[in-house]
Amino acid sequence: MEPKIGLMMDLPEGKIPGFYAQIVKALAGKVELFDRDKEMLIVSNEEQQLAALDVMAHFNIETNLMKLRLLPDDAELTDLFSDYGFTSRAEHNYLYDKLVVQFRFAADSPQAEIDQAALQIEEHLLAQYQAQDHTVYVVDRQLEELMQGIAKAYRCRIEILP
Repeated sequence: MEPKIGLMMDLPEGKIPGFYAQIVKALAGKVELFDRDKEMLIVSNEEQQLAALDVMAHFNIETNLMKLRLLPDDAELTDLFSDYGFTSRAEHNYLYDKLVVQFRFAADSPQAEIDQAALQIEEHLLAQYQAQDHTVYVVDRQLEELMQGIAKAYRCRIEILP
């Protein structure tokens, strides 16, 4: 999953509709936006984050930062996904970084055991996708120890990914 930075704008109440358009126009000249969703701007790096924060300061807009993870386009989402992330207007799927952990089974784990462990993990999945000939699983960060236990019960190992 690719790291991204979300900037959640706290837009003042009662502003005219053109106010948001002014902000977007100011951003266009200074910031390379990767994506946006409602009041959230999404950028790819710290340099773009700082440029966006400058624009927000100019308009006196309070902004909260959050680390996001962009899922690959072919990721399979589960019904639990919406509790841990969102789909943007551009139809990109994001997860809130602080809430999730991603892992894969270690290469030395027997495939038959991986298949059985994966069935147990399935009920906890938020998303899964393919990366470098491995299936990457994404679950609630608080379930990391449980995932380790399931893997161990099936004589497998998991590797937590950054």
